[in-house]
Amino acid sequence: MAATRIIREFIDAGLVEEMEFAQDGVARKKKSLGRPKIGLRICGDGLFAAGIIVSAYHSEVSISDANGRLRASKRIGYFVSDNIAETARHYGRALAALVRESGIDAERLVGAGIALAARTSLENGEIVSSDYFGWGPDRGVFRREIQKIIGQPIEIDNVSNALSIAEMRFGAARGASDFVLIHVATVIGAAVLSGKRLIRGQGGISGMIGHFRTEATPFRCVCGRSDCLNLSATGFGILSRLGKTHGPSFDRTKLEDYAASLLKVVEDPGNGPIIAQAGRCLAPVIDNICKLLGPEMIILSGQLGTNEHYIAGLRTEIAAAFQGDRTSHVPVIAGSISPTLAAPHMALHAFCYSDRLDFGRFAKDAGSDTASERS
Repeated sequence: MAATRIIREFIDAGLVEEMEFAQDGVARKKKSLGRPKIGLRICGDGLFAAGIIVSAYHSEVSISDANGRLRASKRIGYFVSDNIAETARHYGRALAALVRESGIDAERLVGAGIALAARTSLENGEIVSSDYFGWGPDRGVFRREIQKIIGQPIEIDNVSNALSIAEMRFGAARGASDFVLIHVATVIGAAVLSGKRLIRGQGGISGMIGHFRTEATPFRCVCGRSDCLNLSATGFGILSRLGKTHGPSFDRTKLEDYAASLLKVVEDPGNGPIIAQAGRCLAPVIDNICKLLGPEMIILSGQLGTNEHYIAGLRTEIAAAFQGDRTSHVPVIAGSISPTLAAPHMALHAFCYSDRLDFGRFAKDAGSDTASERS
């Protein structure tokens, strides 16, 4: 009776809907003893989540429904300024416009997720630093500026973490408890999940594998060193070897140029060998990760990470160099969630599928005793 009463409140609020109970994919036809079983499912139109992705590859705003389906999205002009508040307002205004244009009831938005190339503090809702954008601590400015515009709860995190949450909830890692997601584009980063929880490290430093030490190169990373993984297993490494970086050092002012050049490289079938070589450079790092953490799987994401030549090169090197090791038995797969969806999926994870769901906002009778108790 208690379960029925609680579920009824969610049905009345439009968050859950009844359906014919099914077993083994076939609806039951025979009568059984006791009360008939009733199936339940999340009502896709009951809640929505918004998202912002700040990247030279994906500069977009988007909205998904409660089941994780994309309902609206819009590419916007990539804009990153030294003025963090100005940058935030650019993306906040674009998201507010998308909500208006989509026709989705803004009152049914559960919140917004922001995914960007930065270390963040989830507890404080702030950017700690971004080598990629050249930002220092923002003390929550980015989040607050967007919240002023859209009036919704905000979850802000780096792209790798957002993608890992999305893959766990809706993608290739559903059912997995321990996995590592590696995001490979211009540079490389990772997210580690253990027991279905993100490992963040002190100051959000976890996952910075782009600065793992490898063989020395003629090129220079954003950190100033010449032996970082960012220079061999990444888009910047490929572009550097092809002479398409306008110099040996990583230049933040050319992020859009790097992105445009890398997209052309991965689209050219003739570049398969150099892309595969970049994938092979990642194999020793994968071996270290597998032996240290023992993940169930490695998921690759990003414009370069999901490329078939990159994955093939990585798998070939693992098989050749680590044959018989546990590393050779850990599945290495391409991710199934796009960065466009990662941001709203992160918001669903934070504000819908958690104890942070503000039920009182969505109950039809938000002022009733039951709605107040549930909220």
